[in-house]
Amino acid sequence: MWSATTYRRNGEKFRWAVKILNAEHLEAGHNESAADALERWYLRARGSLHETGQVRREVPGVEGAIDVFRGARPHPPGEPGDVRTLYVVSPWIDGVDLTKWLKRNPTFAQVCDVAAKLAAIVDGIADSRAELVHRDISPANVMIDPESGKVSLIDFTFAVPTRSGPVTAIENKGYTAPEARNGHGSAAADRYSFGGVVFFLLTGRRPEPAAAQSESYAQLVRASFPAEVAAHVAALLSASPADRPTSLRRWASELAELGARTPTGLRYTDLDLTVDGYRTTTITALGNSGLSRARLGPGALPALAPDSEGPLSPVVVRSTTDGRGGTVDFVIDKSERIMFGRNGCWQDAGRAAAGAGLAVVRSATGSVMAFVIDPAHDRLSTIDVDDDGTIRRTTAGPYARRVLAATIDHTGTPLVATVTAGGELMIVAGEDCVHLGSAEVHSAAVCSNPFGEPVCFAATAGSRELAAYEQRYGQWLPTRTITAPGNVEEVACVGQRDGITLVAACADGLWVAAQPNGSRHDWQQLSDQHCQRVAVKVGAAWRLQLAAIADGQVFVATEGFGRWSTTPIA
Repeated sequence: MWSATTYRRNGEKFRWAVKILNAEHLEAGHNESAADALERWYLRARGSLHETGQVRREVPGVEGAIDVFRGARPHPPGEPGDVRTLYVVSPWIDGVDLTKWLKRNPTFAQVCDVAAKLAAIVDGIADSRAELVHRDISPANVMIDPESGKVSLIDFTFAVPTRSGPVTAIENKGYTAPEARNGHGSAAADRYSFGGVVFFLLTGRRPEPAAAQSESYAQLVRASFPAEVAAHVAALLSASPADRPTSLRRWASELAELGARTPTGLRYTDLDLTVDGYRTTTITALGNSGLSRARLGPGALPALAPDSEGPLSPVVVRSTTDGRGGTVDFVIDKSERIMFGRNGCWQDAGRAAAGAGLAVVRSATGSVMAFVIDPAHDRLSTIDVDDDGTIRRTTAGPYARRVLAATIDHTGTPLVATVTAGGELMIVAGEDCVHLGSAEVHSAAVCSNPFGEPVCFAATAGSRELAAYEQRYGQWLPTRTITAPGNVEEVACVGQRDGITLVAACADGLWVAAQPNGSRHDWQQLSDQHCQRVAVKVGAAWRLQLAAIADGQVFVATEGFGRWSTTPIA
């Protein structure tokens, strides 16, 4: 995308946005050259100018192309250029797109306001006489003027009339409806894309292409949104076009009403727990004020203190200790940067997909390792940070959709639980990958049993059943199914000499079971509130300690002689 300016003799000046599409980057069909593909795209773009112009006149906020032409690539004056380029000219829009606007940490009410304005645009396009389908609604194609609050929908390059029938398929990962990936554009597909944009504004993550409705619901609930809000947003991401809401204006109004009934105040969306070399427990939590910490050592006040130097727009956090016993935090922010912080100093460690999870461990050599999904290639990426701050990053891991958990086995090899592109649970150990077979796993935990063998517990969306896998003689085997007291939203585990303690965060509370054998009677309830996130560690005096988020608030629980005591964290 380029900026161009037209100067007229009367002193008027006009700015334009010029999109340049090179022929070799266009999708070509079978037995079609790059030049043929360029001509096909040119004719289609020219054909849609009339409909786009009509919609622009009817619907405020629509900013489509006003001209399309072929020409040489940009080149210095006086030099020849090859005619292999398509130019799409649109009016210049002042403001920022939603990916940049989100970094300003808008409130829920501000998100609802933008959603309502965008809903009016998308509904207006569907109701216009042109009956146009945009097909590429995404955060990058929605502009907002921070001063006036005006919202504009841009880039109608892929727009087609509804009556055109099947067309060349496009895919903007996470925002394209399932049927649109096969070339079937419709108003319902645009509403799916709108739902993906709202999900992004609420979480900083793009929706999962597979099982988007259930995955988005689970992620919103884990981010401390009420179940009613999560279900309302997830309905737009239904795989069936007939099940999606038909009026986005009404949908946006209902979203604002649901938000008005949501308790206000400081709410937390993610946390992790670590125990340093002095056996002092530290909670690191993310909330609407950024990143905060609470140290739970003797004499410490149980309060979360903001880190003024921390990342400004954090989405997910995981913590561990380094070889010196100090606490290290890894954070992925809304711009898909991964940062690590130690002793108040933060460093940039590259990019990581914000919605694809994060797991951290301390390696056998004392360095700290983070496992993320590389957003450019959808592959498991390893970030290894030495005590001196040296960063080594490897992006050649297996293809994966999400990172769930990690641990170190008795040989010092990191074991990483991931979800494959096909939705299967996979354990990655060095260069070895083992598919455990469970489908659509949304949470998993790994630890070692008393014999030093790794164990994995996996939870599927909307289920009370936990699948347990254990490694025996180097082979991963399904050992049993554990029934939890409620639908599990997140699972955590820790192994020690007495066995394994399993923790289940459920919609109806937080539950703990020591050496679970599948019987519900082994579970002990620590909270009856809706629990979204939990972490557990072995704390001082070998007592277990956990931290959880329940209804957006943080609390800590400590085991003592078979009983647990809970303390809210302000």
